Amino acid sequence: MHTRLNPVALVTGAASGIGAACARSLATYASGGLIMVDANEAALAATADALPSPPERVSTLAFDATDAQAWKRAQDFIRTQYGRLDWAVAGVDAEKASADALPRATLGVGNAVTPLMKDNIQGGVVVLALAAHSAKVDALLQLVRVAAKEGAAHKVRVNAVINGAVESALWRRDPDFATLLKEAKDEVGVLDRIAKRSIPLVRCSASQDVLRLIRLLLSDDSAVSGATLAVDGGPAL
Repeated sequence: MHTRLNPVALVTGAASGIGAACARSLATYASGGLIMVDANEAALAATADALPSPPERVSTLAFDATDAQAWKRAQDFIRTQYGRLDWAVAGVDAEKASADALPRATLGVGNAVTPLMKDNIQGGVVVLALAAHSAKVDALLQLVRVAAKEGAAHKVRVNAVINGAVESALWRRDPDFATLLKEAKDEVGVLDRIAKRSIPLVRCSASQDVLRLIRLLLSDDSAVSGATLAVDGGPAL
């Protein structure tokens, strides 16, 4: 993954869940610095202090990722302290996410980080990382595609990874699944329809594979943009 000189990474939702896991994973690679964002200041600080292999520079910014004004202040801080941004992972806590939290948080991150990435010679990469039951399939697909199209003009790639490898089947958590089930009559038919919507599916056996996939999408060895990758343990699909 080390394809850049001293890359700077930002992770939202970094105090817990998949965001914290991403922060721990990227800490080893973000030699230019790691910026951790979460509304829970105490938990954010605790997570930062517990990083096993932190880079020389780690910053914690406590604010809600849907707050546009807070992002403006964060932009100024990052420009002043780091000069640029290479990678951004938007971690969404499924237990805390409201119905509109996903699009608002994603748009907030995308709008905030693109100006910090567009002047990079190699551009930048944004990955949305969330649990299956916090995502609406159709809305997420459209959101990622639109963000990728807008980012392309600034050399910013945008992708998403949905982790469905725990607790229950990936697509059964989505309200659209029930609608498709009525139309398709059985789950095999539903999965066939989902496949026709060009949703790549990656089956993994451990949570670490989700982090590996995120790192792969962040790497400049990958030219993928506008993709939503669904990670499922396999037994339900």
